[in-house]
Amino acid sequence: MRSTVGRCLSIRLFTDMAFLSVATSFVEQSTLAMGLGQKEMAALSLATEEIFAYLCRNSGSGQEIEIRSVDGRYYAQISFSCSVKGMSLRFFNITASASPDDEKALEQMGLLIGSRFVDRLHVEKTGRGILLTLVKEKSYPTIEGEASPLSSPLPRFSIAKPEPDVLKIFSQNVLSCYPGWLLPDFFRFPGKLFDMVAGGEYEAAVALGPQGQVGGGIIWYWASRKTVGCFGPYVFGESPGSSMPEALLEACISALGKTCAVGLFNEFPTEHLPREHFEILGTLTHVDEKGSGTPVKAYFRQMHEDPGSSCWCHPDLEDFLREQYDRLVLPREIMKVKDQGETGDPFSVLSAHFDRPRNRVILRPLLDGKDAEENIADHLKLFRKEEIHNVFFEMDIGKPWHTHFTPGVLRNGFTPRMVIPYGGYGDRVVFQLGA
Repeated sequence: MRSTVGRCLSIRLFTDMAFLSVATSFVEQSTLAMGLGQKEMAALSLATEEIFAYLCRNSGSGQEIEIRSVDGRYYAQISFSCSVKGMSLRFFNITASASPDDEKALEQMGLLIGSRFVDRLHVEKTGRGILLTLVKEKSYPTIEGEASPLSSPLPRFSIAKPEPDVLKIFSQNVLSCYPGWLLPDFFRFPGKLFDMVAGGEYEAAVALGPQGQVGGGIIWYWASRKTVGCFGPYVFGESPGSSMPEALLEACISALGKTCAVGLFNEFPTEHLPREHFEILGTLTHVDEKGSGTPVKAYFRQMHEDPGSSCWCHPDLEDFLREQYDRLVLPREIMKVKDQGETGDPFSVLSAHFDRPRNRVILRPLLDGKDAEENIADHLKLFRKEEIHNVFFEMDIGKPWHTHFTPGVLRNGFTPRMVIPYGGYGDRVVFQLGA
């Protein structure tokens, strides 16, 4: 099926409230045409209304704003590019609130309201101003009924790219055979998984028997420009020593062999991952509702020789990074970053990606600010209130300003667990709270 990811429409408007209805109509009509449901479209329209109004109030007179609508197949993406005079973005934090006595804060409530209508949000400062991106995922029905996975090994199988119905059966089998905490959320929505694969952001391979029986599968995706993440391999009814896991992994590796992928990693592997082909990245811990922890080793495989790179590092993290780079034999030049009293923005912004079926949340920096430690602490209070036991913080050390969060992360009880080579713009450091 032809990929539709990246189909894009754009419109340029003036930062004038007279164009508000034009902005919302553009978002409504473009996202409906891309297949977004009425409910999801209405949410994006409301977010657009609040954000456009805020940008009009905080941009210079007669400035242009560009709105882009992108079809992600299983999601719609709306981005705003605009110059601003003095825009405070702290209301994009999920912990933000405004006092009715604070008139300036009340003026920024539109950002708070708008951010609550979307699934993901990204803010980037540019030379021109800001680039604000909103993502709303399409609604899919959850899986119905239980599949009947194979009860005996397949004597013969072949590896193939899955057809839509095969991918749906594969999803059901995975849910039936593996604990939920080990699985990404999309397995509960077969239609979503198919759109993710058909749209090109994810790829999959399955093992099929002579009569088309689904014996197993593996899924992989580009985590960054140079690194690929994978899930699985998942196998059903196979006896120990089966060649199926190896064949599925080989299908993934072969597909990546002629690409620019430097490495392949798996953060939550199954017991069937052929570990002899990988190096250990580190250990994460899954904490259940009773507080019991299950350690899970994450793995990494180098696909091509690492040409080396540089990374930014706060002194508090230097020993950990050097140890990891020495162990993984990764050539890195570590450049230290430290606050030396320079003036910075007062407020930081964090994104929080929730995976509620796995009782998990990942914090990532969106904007640096002097209140970073306090902001992290406020998020942790919210997570404790919601009884989320698995809290992670991810930092891209290819971006120097990300490292400014290091003292606040460590002082709030996070521990660095692993480094994913080229997991972002540069290497990605994964911290876990407590456990």
